[in-house]
Amino acid sequence: EACRQTSSPENILNKVQDNEEEERLNRELELTTKERNELIDRLLYVTGGSMNKSPYFRPNPFYENLKIKEKEVMSLLHNLDTKNIEHREKFQELKKEINFYR
Repeated sequence: EACRQTSSPENILNKVQDNEEEERLNRELELTTKERNELIDRLLYVTGGSMNKSPYFRPNPFYENLKIKEKEVMSLLHNLDTKNIEHREKFQELKKEINFYR
């Protein structure tokens, strides 16, 4: 006579409880991870991004893009300042020349 394994109500109950506990732990882990990431982001914002050396540093892509844009704008501003100075000097030279020929 062969012994047949059947799932007892206790085994089924234990599996259900195990699954529920696993789901609860997964939700808790997700919430904790989300909270940690938000705290890191807040810390980076407060410290001005000086946490780069931290092993938990997670760069913010929006901040990185903003830094790149700032460099581009500052470079453009510098070029415009340089051209403005050149044009003013040229204008002064032309004024002198006009006055000379009067």
